[in-house]
Amino acid sequence: MTFLKKTLFSVLVLIAMPAIAFAQIESCTVTFNGSEPSIIDFARAYCSECDNDSFERIALATLTKGNSKNGKTECIVDSKNGYVKYTAPVYDELQSLEMCYWNCDNKNEKLVAVNSITTSMGFDESFLYFYRYNVKNKTMTLIEPPFSRDPDPLDLVDQDKADRKTIEDILGANSEDSNRFMPCFSLPRNGKDITYHMADPDAIPKQFQREGRLIWNGSGFNTK
Repeated sequence: MTFLKKTLFSVLVLIAMPAIAFAQIESCTVTFNGSEPSIIDFARAYCSECDNDSFERIALATLTKGNSKNGKTECIVDSKNGYVKYTAPVYDELQSLEMCYWNCDNKNEKLVAVNSITTSMGFDESFLYFYRYNVKNKTMTLIEPPFSRDPDPLDLVDQDKADRKTIEDILGANSEDSNRFMPCFSLPRNGKDITYHMADPDAIPKQFQREGRLIWNGSGFNTK
């Protein structure tokens, strides 16, 4: 694949992404007791900025009560590892809100990730955002994804095994179909690296797929 083709494909994918992926809270203040904030404090700061009837507010109300599971509704609060996740059915789909944070090497910042996942398209789609938390002013500020490069669908293809037609199908996908090949992210509950898989696990043969990783480097991530 030429650099021009890869660049054009990435641009087409960005155009195809829903508008919701570009509307996000710019900053919020974190309040907490003790020497430093917990993951619940970060979740409270973020979710409190959302509309009263939003999924985020519902998630927050459940997260503050701790771990629970009732049918398809599940709440995970792992304060020790700085991780929370709330999943619940909304009409005919499942939605999840996932958050975690990392302590940066410079000790003056923490990196907070917010991952919203939906199955509204019939497969997993995630919208991943990052905030830099400043220890001194106690503010989370939205930043560009701190990746060495943005992951793309071909990162999820084992190109030593995949046939030419599979790769051409991905490169030639129209704007509507291309979302099936996009990376869907999972935040780490254990360890520090973010993993990602193909949004639709049946988009290409499973033997041609691979799991991608974003490797934590102390301030951001190296894409692998």
